[in-house]
Amino acid sequence: LEAERLKRKGLPALHWRNELIWWYAISALFLLGFSLAFGWLGAIFFLGQSVMAFTLLEIVNYVEHYGLHRRRLDNGRYERTTPEHSWNSNFLLTNLFLFHLQRHSDHHAYAKRRYQVLRHYDSSPQLPNGYAGMIVLALFPPLWRAVMDPKVRAYYAGEEYQLTD
Repeated sequence: LEAERLKRKGLPALHWRNELIWWYAISALFLLGFSLAFGWLGAIFFLGQSVMAFTLLEIVNYVEHYGLHRRRLDNGRYERTTPEHSWNSNFLLTNLFLFHLQRHSDHHAYAKRRYQVLRHYDSSPQLPNGYAGMIVLALFPPLWRAVMDPKVRAYYAGEEYQLTD
């Protein structure tokens, strides 16, 4: 995606304006800084927390979007993103600790809305538990599917063709 963005600007992929290169360089500087400050244990700590952060980000992404999709329109494009395109979880502790992260549907539909005022939508598909419970459940795929697949099927009830497209 970044290479395509640069190409549209007439720039090569390997250019100083490539944001991906900048983010990798910043990460490398942090790794170097931790290594210089704390030795090899600092490097291991930094790499370990990086793996944990990336893994948690991807698990949350999986939880927020599992089984949902936007319909393809007759013109070949996809429908506009709405609150119905991601799972909500309106649990008090998740709300307090994760700054309304579980109101992900509102963020998708209205990306510029500040996190403090993200809203809950009853029309959005609802997770059966808060994020902490869902993250743990996602680590056990057979259990995850046993809980979530029926919810996806129920959400698309009457639109089964959407599940095979």
